[in-house]
Amino acid sequence: MKTVSIFLCSSLVALSGCAFTHKMMEQPSGPPEKPTPKLERKTEVFTGTVVLADGAYRLRLLKDPDMVLRLTRARKENEFAKEQINLRKYYEKTISVNGTLYNEWIFGADVVGQWTPPGGDTGPNMSAPKQTRP
Repeated sequence: MKTVSIFLCSSLVALSGCAFTHKMMEQPSGPPEKPTPKLERKTEVFTGTVVLADGAYRLRLLKDPDMVLRLTRARKENEFAKEQINLRKYYEKTISVNGTLYNEWIFGADVVGQWTPPGGDTGPNMSAPKQTRP
């Protein structure tokens, strides 16, 4: 009886050691990434037309036609490009966007409306030319 209990205890120790080793092997190595803080939001409404500029879809503001912006849903600067909004379906349409302006980006962006001229096509514009860069 004593040998059985010793065998069970040693088995438990061995199994817990294996689980601990497995857990340690799963952890990432190297220096931890610095978390980027969320940027402060001051939500504004932007209205503009979606254009193909330099091979990528961008929002050209109606108030300032020289300003061409990118849209992202991200709220952290290091995630802007990863969560960029594809504007192809809005090509040559006027849209309204809620978000916060930061350099060339509108982050935390939500497309809240689109306007088409009377008699214009409605729905997504999937016959738009393909973009050549993100």
